[in-house]
Amino acid sequence: MHERIRMVAEDFVKTRISAGDDQNISTEVKAVAVDQRIRIAPCETPFEASASDNSLTQRNVTVRVSCPSSNWFLYVMVNVQQMQKVVVAKQAVSPGELLSENQLEVVNLDVNQLRGSTYSTIGSLAGARSKRRLRAGQPIEPSLLCYVCKGDSVVITANVSGLQIKASGVAEEDGNIGDTIRIENTASRRQIDATVISASEVAVGI
Repeated sequence: MHERIRMVAEDFVKTRISAGDDQNISTEVKAVAVDQRIRIAPCETPFEASASDNSLTQRNVTVRVSCPSSNWFLYVMVNVQQMQKVVVAKQAVSPGELLSENQLEVVNLDVNQLRGSTYSTIGSLAGARSKRRLRAGQPIEPSLLCYVCKGDSVVITANVSGLQIKASGVAEEDGNIGDTIRIENTASRRQIDATVISASEVAVGI
């Protein structure tokens, strides 16, 4: 009976907690064992479980398990832990160092420990450099990296009437993939805004 009550509480929370569409998040649900010293009257009907909407947003959910036929209820504590796949530094990384696969690893971390955007695959960090010193176990965040760093030589790509034109430039600021940063055209010395598309290339629209 005690174990059945624990399972009812656990299953109830499982049906109401999900990670949404994010495949990098897994949810672990575990109910605390019901105290064996508690005497529980027989129940002729299926148990019913409920919890407040506010409780279902917490890490520890209080579930009310009741027996309609015997008019008794118990509260069971259910722990909910959502784990997310995150790329972390496997070892210390120096500022300006190009990240390599042997410096990184993917681990599961409690989402409550994460404070900003992170990466879920090591491959997505190809060509990135660390802007500051990283410690072992530290989650890799976009703010810690630059794919194009200030002072880097880059290729400026522009598409004009179906033709692709390339020029050389120098980055005036740091940027990650998709960021728009200032670039100085090496030939004309003119500054332009360009979008970072790789670790060595930026694109402009004309």
